[in-house]
Amino acid sequence: MPDCAPHFNAKRWKPPNLAISSIAGNIEGHNVYVADLILQRERVHETVKELIAKYKPDVVGLTAMSFQFATARRIAGIMKGLNKNIKIVLGGYHATVMYDEVCKGDEADPFDFFVRGEGDLCFNELLEAINGKRPIEGIPGVSFRNDGRFIHNPQRPLEDLSKIKIPDRSKRIWKGYQYYGFTLDIVESSRGCVMPCNFCSIDKMYGRSFRRFSIERILADIANAKQQGANFIIFSDDNFTLDVKGFESLCDAIAEAGHNDIRYIIQASSTGIASSETLAKKMARAGFRIVFLGIENVSEENLKLMKKGNIIEKTKLAVKRLHEQDIMIVGGMIIGNPNDREEDIALNYKFFVDSQIDFFADQILTPYPRTGMREELLQAGLVTNKYDYSRYNCFWANVKTHHLESEDLQFLRWKYNKKYADYICTTPAFIKNYPLAYYYRHYFRRPFLRLKNMVSRNKPSEKELYQRDMARAEAMNKFF
Repeated sequence: MPDCAPHFNAKRWKPPNLAISSIAGNIEGHNVYVADLILQRERVHETVKELIAKYKPDVVGLTAMSFQFATARRIAGIMKGLNKNIKIVLGGYHATVMYDEVCKGDEADPFDFFVRGEGDLCFNELLEAINGKRPIEGIPGVSFRNDGRFIHNPQRPLEDLSKIKIPDRSKRIWKGYQYYGFTLDIVESSRGCVMPCNFCSIDKMYGRSFRRFSIERILADIANAKQQGANFIIFSDDNFTLDVKGFESLCDAIAEAGHNDIRYIIQASSTGIASSETLAKKMARAGFRIVFLGIENVSEENLKLMKKGNIIEKTKLAVKRLHEQDIMIVGGMIIGNPNDREEDIALNYKFFVDSQIDFFADQILTPYPRTGMREELLQAGLVTNKYDYSRYNCFWANVKTHHLESEDLQFLRWKYNKKYADYICTTPAFIKNYPLAYYYRHYFRRPFLRLKNMVSRNKPSEKELYQRDMARAEAMNKFF
């Protein structure tokens, strides 16, 4: 789907969808094309029409998270309008956790099948059923129409990762994936997480589990991404540091294979990074340059509510060890917890600045479908948007607290982003990694913007700036 959370600069942040390339790599006996609409955000409607006219597909698979579901449904409707005989399959998070609700109403109208859970091998089995080579009733994880209603086959067991081939990136129709000027791709080394965090939804996809791909398979995947032009790779693992020893072995293998000539981003826990004295050094040697660190909050009460435990000291140690190796940190922050006041929110931003966290990934608590946190917030009457999932992207406030309304949370996130805007890209780790970008921003761009604001005759008020930025965010994912 083309939808992108408004946190991101959609012109400079264009990541590929690894899942559809993985499915392409595991389909046998068919012509397969991968059309990633993140690269066609400016002309989605026209592009969908052109794709159908050019490739004349028999089957189209769409994948969508909850905030992308409305777009997926619209695209499916456009396709059916062009050719009612196309079979359309929906997979991804929303299809996995909300299939029953969707299939009971008219939201399922443009879809013929749902793939629940992992689709790497399931999609190929579904194609065999469509071709009459096997009974569809025998494919776990598939939902299909029968006499006007959907039949839901039993849940599919987790896949044996050794049976999943590497993604087929050659099937991608377009190029242009990027991360701020770098050619970007995505690789995975593991799936799942066993942490008890109740705000996260990944256990609804994989259960409370953790599985690793073999090191040989991971290195082959990296090599394939590099052959396709990647010089920056994101590991999509849910929690890279659940197996610290395994991670260290992978770091050694990456360096020994010569794949440390590019840069890597991972998502990790403070606890995992802090647990090893050698991990950060091995990461630096292997080429890891950015870590999304799950700090979440600096309030002991909020961490307890999230079932994260008190990780503040471990966070400080993790930050110290990563910065000693000049590895930059994107700090994950969640605001909008039930007892949050403005001073609680401000304290989180101050902690990030005092700790020299390089970038903020500040999110508003989102009541994702089927999570424990959603149920607790619903019972407390704190969910203000229950069903418009298009706004469930961590940017929009869908909750309130006992002290702040949704509008307050939306404004406070914007306010403290603005307050610390000059701080971003000034940390020692950032300067070490991107000196030219630092000098450009610090000595040219920012002075120019300040001068422009000073001489402006119609300097906008704080309210006008806020309304302008929210209007831009609102317009970001309007494609039709």
